[in-house]
Amino acid sequence: MAKKKAASASSSTAPKKTAPKKAAAKKSAPKKAVAKSAPALTAEEIGHAAGQVWAALADTPGQTATTLKKNVEVSGDMAMAAIGWLAREEKLDFDTSGRTVKISLK
Repeated sequence: MAKKKAASASSSTAPKKTAPKKAAAKKSAPKKAVAKSAPALTAEEIGHAAGQVWAALADTPGQTATTLKKNVEVSGDMAMAAIGWLAREEKLDFDTSGRTVKISLK
């Protein structure tokens, strides 16, 4: 009997039924971490920082932006805002040599 069962099972031509494929679940994009915003830079704070940048350039002309950021007692963003302020007021000269930019007072 064992031979009959094996023979009938292997000779069966009926297709095997498989479970229908399920639609792939849509994955939502991971949520981005929200950076905590720094306090807004006010015109008054930038003006005070511009005074510090001015004093640093009066003491040592021809400084790079990186050097200026180290020489003034404000954050890097504030120092850059102060440089922008003074540049907009046409108070600064920028001397470019290759990739180096030196900042001086006019």
